[in-house]
Amino acid sequence: MSAATEPTRKRRRWPVVLVVVVLVLAALVVVAELVLRSVVDRIIADQVEQSLPEGATGEVTAHADGIVVPQLLAGTLDRVDISSERLTVDGVPLAADVTVHDVPVDGKGDVHDVDGHVTLAASSLKDLAKYSPLFDRMRLVDGGVELSGSTAVLGYDITYAATGRVVAQADGRGVTITPRSVRITNSALGLGVDSIPGVTNVPVEVCTARFLPEQLRVRSLDISAQHATVRVTADTLPLTEQGLRTVGTCD
Repeated sequence: MSAATEPTRKRRRWPVVLVVVVLVLAALVVVAELVLRSVVDRIIADQVEQSLPEGATGEVTAHADGIVVPQLLAGTLDRVDISSERLTVDGVPLAADVTVHDVPVDGKGDVHDVDGHVTLAASSLKDLAKYSPLFDRMRLVDGGVELSGSTAVLGYDITYAATGRVVAQADGRGVTITPRSVRITNSALGLGVDSIPGVTNVPVEVCTARFLPEQLRVRSLDISAQHATVRVTADTLPLTEQGLRTVGTCD
């Protein structure tokens, strides 16, 4: 073997070695990504579960969008999707899907552009007495709700059902139910009325702010006989436990 051929062989090995090194580093990055993603998602979910407002409990899952390694190095997660199929608020079971942006990795500061949907099954909505003395029960119907209650008209004790329209209040702190058409349900009395003073067209305001972190607002509702979906948003939302547990008011 000549002395000239040995350097040539070494030069030929360098590309092979370089490729091997790159492949090993790429494999390490993939492994790190998978491990860190699992850890990050679980930490976020645990933090949300521990910071739910009083009266709210549930199991939460979280998913950081995109490749997390560079986001972790930058100190901020671009987008995180948070969901729960088993959430209970004030005794009412529901499901929630929320998207947040600019999530600080250290858990300090605010997230931005919060946009989510909360879905309640028809079977979840029954007891309305805690919100209004006019009604005892509520059930979903297409486009709104049906409220039932009792009152006295012309000396008769009657029970009734009123179909109501539901809209989000302008300030996003609650919803308003306005009873429209009314029917008498104890038909044995033989009464036929289409309105009841003090009930028909009298808005019932339900404060939703007292169940939600202070910055969240109710923006819209989509109601069918099977479920109600409520859209909630916030420009910013604090990540601290105290911030998430501080609920709003309707004063």
